[in-house]
Amino acid sequence: MIHSTLKEANILIVDDQQANIDILDGYLDIQGYTNIKSTTDPREVIPLLKSFHADLLLLDLTMPYLSGFEVMELLREAMPEEYFLPILVLTADITSEAKIKALSSGASDFLTKPFDLLEVGLRIKNLLYSSYLRQQLQIQNKILDEKVNERTKELVNSNIELSIAKEKAEASDRLKTSFINNISHEIRTPLNGILGFGQILMDPELDENDKEEYLTILNESSERLINTVTNFMEISILSSGNQEVEKKFLFLETILSNIIRQYKVACDGKNLNLNLELPEPVRTVQIYTDGDLLYKILRHLTDNALKFTNEGSITIGYEIKGSDFVFFVKDSGIGISNEGKESIFKNFMQEDNSYSRPYDGCGLGLSIASRIVELLGGIIWLDSEKGVGTTFYFTIPNQFETQVEKDIFAFSKNSREIKCILVAEDDEINFVYINVLLKSAQVNILRAVNGQDAINQCKNNPDIDIVLMDLKMPIVNGYLATKEIKQGRKDLPILALTAYSGGEDKKRAMEAGCDEFITKPVKKDMLLEKLANYGILV
Repeated sequence: MIHSTLKEANILIVDDQQANIDILDGYLDIQGYTNIKSTTDPREVIPLLKSFHADLLLLDLTMPYLSGFEVMELLREAMPEEYFLPILVLTADITSEAKIKALSSGASDFLTKPFDLLEVGLRIKNLLYSSYLRQQLQIQNKILDEKVNERTKELVNSNIELSIAKEKAEASDRLKTSFINNISHEIRTPLNGILGFGQILMDPELDENDKEEYLTILNESSERLINTVTNFMEISILSSGNQEVEKKFLFLETILSNIIRQYKVACDGKNLNLNLELPEPVRTVQIYTDGDLLYKILRHLTDNALKFTNEGSITIGYEIKGSDFVFFVKDSGIGISNEGKESIFKNFMQEDNSYSRPYDGCGLGLSIASRIVELLGGIIWLDSEKGVGTTFYFTIPNQFETQVEKDIFAFSKNSREIKCILVAEDDEINFVYINVLLKSAQVNILRAVNGQDAINQCKNNPDIDIVLMDLKMPIVNGYLATKEIKQGRKDLPILALTAYSGGEDKKRAMEAGCDEFITKPVKKDMLLEKLANYGILV
């Protein structure tokens, strides 16, 4: 979703050399950017911006008529204060004085010619992403302002409710301030780690030990940013009522084991005991519900427990009471006060929302968990004591039965030792990334650069054991390609690897014939586990 939005951004190139413009324009066109304008005359920048609302400016410094510094000065004077325009300076001036002056004049980033196009592409993507997030903050701010103003006007119309209107306006203002401060912090902090250490890692003289440490920090910052964006997308889908529910019989052992495996390393890092408390027998009990949504509830509750627990243990489990499954996540953390319990399931809320609070997070995890529980027909509550710990409980209504344990995944056996994976991916960087993830695996990797190519290869190559399918591709998209492939090879597993993450996207992919739906960015452990489930890796 966000990736496709960035490709539609308006990019303005200003360089007195047409050859430089042609190189950048050609590269951006190959990368899928659709709205590009350019000029060799810096005097045209201001008039151009009046009709072309640029999201990014690529600017040379040394030009006739006006230098890049003078262009930035004119922009400061001519553009409205709320207009945010990231500027990437591309110049042949390699002096530190030029770089410092450019950044002081308003440049967001700085590269010297000759430049690496791949690096230019990554920096453009990062700047556009930062601009996109800023726009989202402005939109949210405007929405909140409109809601506060609308509600205040309604209440002020009645003298009887004047005092109530004042209290609600103040409460809304506090919520707005808390929201803006929190989301700004939760986005800018990891972005600072990503952009900052990304630049540091480019230093060829960087010590290997430092490089390993900085890569860890960059990865942690990326995970934090992804979690923040994911939480906002999840709460948006839930709030709009567009979350799909797909119920089926599932083995609880699979879901709970995945949760334990996901959080084992993090708990070990904090010296916490991670326990699983289950009734007997475990393996023979199935639950009838939406497995993905149940996993999300447990993940958000476990995230919360891990965040607020510094010593002791975290225990995850369930009981069967009547026709309900009663799940629980128990921790020995800081606990919640009686006052905090009243608002703990609200959006953007932590018990401590002050500037000095010791825990990060945008305050959406418990709200998401609560809404999903409600969507599945259950209820959620907590038992907590300040300084002792907290236990979150939630119920899932269920039709359950006892069955003999069986394989969860079924796949066709193949006697060949080296398995063949077809990666249907038009983006070069994404394909290289999948290759790196599978570098240590004993597999043969083929590539399809579009949906039609994937169809042809599956028809003509019976040795293909599994397909990793991107859904957005040229010529034939992944949905149609999957449907076509399944008509000829219905037993061939097809795993959707996509930047789409909505419930409707997953439903459409599964209806087309995909066996799994995996959202990007793809984690190595998850991908290897999925391939192992289908017998590709041992």
